[in-house]
Amino acid sequence: MIALGVAPRPRRPLSERLSPTELGAAVLDGELQRLGDDVAPIDLPVTTRSRARALRRAVPDRRVIVSDRSAAWIWGWLLPVPPLTTSVSITARVPSPERRRLRAREVVIDPDETVELDGLIVTTPLRTLVDLARHDTAPDAIEVVARGMLEHRIPPDEVARALDRRTRLAYVRRARALVEAAGRLVAPDDLSRC
Repeated sequence: MIALGVAPRPRRPLSERLSPTELGAAVLDGELQRLGDDVAPIDLPVTTRSRARALRRAVPDRRVIVSDRSAAWIWGWLLPVPPLTTSVSITARVPSPERRRLRAREVVIDPDETVELDGLIVTTPLRTLVDLARHDTAPDAIEVVARGMLEHRIPPDEVARALDRRTRLAYVRRARALVEAAGRLVAPDDLSRC
C-alpha cells in the first residue's frame, strides 16, 4: 500500500536488478525477451516506447538524436535491432570524442523533426524517412521506407516536400528515386489519411 503524499519509487529495469547470468538464463528459459540492450518480460507487448527505453542507456546525452535505421527500429519498421545510429545538431556543440564514440553524424535539424520517447530523442517518422532515403544503402532500404510510409500513413509526395525543405541537401536525387520506388510498393488507399 502506498502512503498518501509519498511518491512511489520508480522501478529499476530488470537488467539492473538481475545479474547477467540470471538475465541470460531467463532469456533461455523463455521468460524474458531481448530488446536492444535491454530485456522485457515475454508477455509484455513490444511498443515504440519500450524499444526507445531499450536504447536509452546507450544514448545518455540528450543532445544526441537516435536516427536512421535505429529510429526505424524504434518506430517498428525493421527487425532485428540494427547497430546504433545517431546524429547531433550542428548547433548542439557535442565534443568530437563523444560524437566519434556514438558514430554521430552532424546534421541540420529543427526541433519539430525530433520527438522525445521516454527520455530518448528520436527523429520523427517523416525525418526518419528522409534520412533513410538519403543515406541508407542496405539492400532492404526501399522496403523499410515503404513500411514506414505505410505504418505512419505518409505519402511519397509528403516525403518529397520534406526533402525540398532544405535547399542544400546531399543525395536528394538518390532519395527521390528511393521514395518513388517505395511508393510503388504501397497502395495509395493504404496511405489515405482518415
